Formats: sequence, structure tokens, C-alpha cells
Amino acid sequence: MKFVTASYNVGYPAYGAKFLNNDTLLVAGGGGEGNNGIPNKLTVLRVDPTKDTEKEQFHILSEFALEDNDDSPTAIDASKGIILVGCNENSTKITQGKGNKHLRKFKYDKVNDQLEFLTSVDFDASTNADDYTKLVYISREGTVAAIASSKVPAIMRIIDPSDLTEKFEIETRGEVKDLHFSTDGKVVAYITGSSLEVISTVTGSCIARKTDFDKNWSLSKINFIADDTVLIAASLKKGKGIVLTKISIKSGNTSVKDLSMSKIFKQAHSFAITEVTISPDSTYVASVSAANTIHIIKLPLNSANYTSMKQKISKFFTNFILIVLLSYILQFSYKHNLHSLLFNYAKD
Repeated sequence: MKFVTASYNVGYPAYGAKFLNNDTLLVAGGGGEGNNGIPNKLTVLRVDPTKDTEKEQFHILSEFALEDNDDSPTAIDASKGIILVGCNENSTKITQGKGNKHLRKFKYDKVNDQLEFLTSVDFDASTNADDYTKLVYISREGTVAAIASSKVPAIMRIIDPSDLTEKFEIETRGEVKDLHFSTDGKVVAYITGSSLEVISTVTGSCIARKTDFDKNWSLSKINFIADDTVLIAASLKKGKGIVLTKISIKSGNTSVKDLSMSKIFKQAHSFAITEVTISPDSTYVASVSAANTIHIIKLPLNSANYTSMKQKISKFFTNFILIVLLSYILQFSYKHNLHSLLFNYAKD
């Protein structure tokens, strides 16, 4: 299976990334407050790693520079042309109690390829410059959004992205690791390191809660794969590796899925990866890093259904053994007349 890749230096530490459409990538980051010479920016690029030159592989469509004294944007999401960004203002203003419009709203005009700032809001009214917006998510249809603070226990707010008004807030049970909306936007689920809670975005009431996860798991990411089913990723506290568990919200049943390695990309970035995002049509995987870099992978067609030669050989021998075993059972049954005995037993 052939993977086409390309890398690009965006010029600042990148912390957030989101595909706005199948080939248009939004990246956010910067040097933060006091890092002179390193801008705080939002950048929109058209990406295509199959092109010959870097300019064609990563073509900048639009950029928006934030204030140099502001913190760098880290939490972003986008839907239907609306972009929400979590980014603190400067620490002096915050500690002096002059407010901190930490959630900012932008619009992306895909016709003119332009980013436009619309408005910003301060929900937390905090005077602690260490408090910030840790997570930002918008539902698929852009009808509802959720943000979570860095406080412990965290405050999670359900908001209307059209006017940035708060619908209700949720006091969580600890540090929120991740959150996600159901496909219809009527339900939001969040995880701490050891628990799952599912909330109705219509009433604000708790629908389901699960706290009996394996004690060796540290929950880290969550995603709805159906309106009543979530997929949770967790790392192991003891030992190496990760696990995936699929949970039915209605029944509470779980099933653990084994992971198989498809491809390893060594040294995709020279420093920590801060975000990974997949294009809506699953053509591209993009990762960004605090090393100022973007790395794009073009997935082969039908990669989800691809089976390696090793897997094919293993499957062949497994099926061969099963056929031999079945043939032996049938032969043994015929020789000892077990089929007739079983038939008579069932009839009686």
C-alpha cells in the first residue's frame, strides 16, 4: 500500500488543526505572549502532497494574525464555515480583572478564501491567567457547540455558535480529557481519565454515566460513531500500548478492539505532535507540531479494506486449518455414527 506524504514549515508552533473541506486545512498556533518575532496566527492552506513543488503541496489561501501579547490559540473547531478558537488575551489584562475574551469566532469565506473575525466573548470571568479554554467542539451541522475549561474540576458549557450565547453549563467530576457530539448534535459525551458522562444538549440532563472502566486504563479520546455508540481510546498506565473500546450508550455494553499496525511514519515531526485531523472524505491525514511543521499523508484508495500480504497468508492458513479440522470432525462423526445418534436424541 503506497502512502504519499509531504511536510511544510508554517513558521510558528502549530497547536490546532481542522479540515474545513476535503483539501483545505486550517492551522492555528504561535509563540504566545512575550515571544517576540513568533506570530500568533490562523492559517488556511490548500493541501495536495501529490504535487511536485512545496508551493503546490501547501498553498496558503488566507492568514489572520492575532495580537502579539495574546496567548497562542490551541483549541479550534469548525463547521459550516464557522470557526471557534480558544485563545486567552494578555495576562496583565486578565489579572487586573479587565476581562478575557477567551472564545473567538471567525468565518471562512470559501468563495474569496478569506478568514474574517466576527466576535469574541468571556464566559469564565476569571482573573487567573493560567485558566484557559482547553477544548472546543462544534456539532456536525453547526447548530450547537461545547467548550471545556482547563480548571479541575472543569466547567463545560453548551453554547449556540450562531450568537455565542450559553445554553447551560455542566460542572464535571474532574479534568475533562475530551468531548464529542453525536451525529445529530442532540447529545454530548465527555470523558475524564476514568469516567464517561453523556449529556442531553436539549435539556442539560445526564443520560448515562460509566465509571467502572479498567483501572489500568487512562481514557484520552472519545468519538461518536453512531448516535448511540461511542468509541473511546485509552492508554495503559502499566505497560505499553493503547486500547479502543466501543460502548453502547443504551445498553452500557463494551467491547475491546485489537489494533493492527498499517504503517509507521518515522520522524514525521522533530518535536511533539499537538493535533491530528482527517479530511471529511478520509483522503488526507494531517498532523501538526510545536516544531512549526505540518505533515500530510494521502491515504490510498480503499485503505480501510486493505489487507497486507502477511494478513492474507495468516488468514489462508487459519482457514486451511479450520477446513481440515471440520473435515476430521465430519469423518469421525460418520465413522462412529454420531450423526444418527444426535438426530435420534434431538427427536426424543
